[in-house]
Amino acid sequence: MRVCEGTLKRKVKNNDVLLFGCILDSRSASVVEVFHATGYDGVLIDREHSPLTEETIADHIRVARCLGLPCMVRVAEDCYHELNRALDQGADGVFVPRIRSREQVEKLVDTVRYRPIGNRGLAGSCCPIGKYIGWNSVDEQIETVNDNTVIGIQIETAEALANLDDILSVEGIDIAVVGNDDLSLGMGIPGQLQNPEYIAAVEHIIEVCNKYGVMPGIAVGDSETTLRWMDKGMKAFWFGCDIAWLYRICQSEVNAVRDRQAINH
Repeated sequence: MRVCEGTLKRKVKNNDVLLFGCILDSRSASVVEVFHATGYDGVLIDREHSPLTEETIADHIRVARCLGLPCMVRVAEDCYHELNRALDQGADGVFVPRIRSREQVEKLVDTVRYRPIGNRGLAGSCCPIGKYIGWNSVDEQIETVNDNTVIGIQIETAEALANLDDILSVEGIDIAVVGNDDLSLGMGIPGQLQNPEYIAAVEHIIEVCNKYGVMPGIAVGDSETTLRWMDKGMKAFWFGCDIAWLYRICQSEVNAVRDRQAINH
């Protein structure tokens, strides 16, 4: 069974550019196949702002594993049952929203790592992470999962911005993604993503990420913005989501037809 193969972890260590397709609305795992077929580097399944059930998320993770497509889950909160349930289904890692302090990140690392690094509960046989008793030994499972699990955090609060060095210097953090909406809201300039103050803040996040060897990332919805931030040093991109892509292509194609109708009449 494919599980915790380390593909995503190696890409992070290589500092590769990563495009994640985000799943916020689709209950059909065909969306995972679409992201795989169109060349994404991985998928992000959302639990914070989506109605997806645990069973649906488990199915999406399973299809991603079968395709060999790295898969991460953005949990709703950084509590044990949220983190462990996602990881026990064989996700390559988790993203945690609304980070505020070093202590919060230290607790996160402790929760998602097995002993002797952390205190995560060990599922030896009943979950995909246990390969249904497919590991050669318990020690192999512990070592492989600890080594290959990717930990991502979101920098999207005023507190996180103020405590960047403390937060990003915690050992074990792999990726830090800027959450534009909440960060701009926390800065008192909601939605003003072209504001020089906001751009300077994001550039500072990139700088501090690089200082501590954390991959910087950002949520984006179009290729132009992606390429602009790529030129500034961003490496991980939440590049569009299922429902937004569907809406955009529907609107574009319907407008094209309606515009031709208007000309003809």
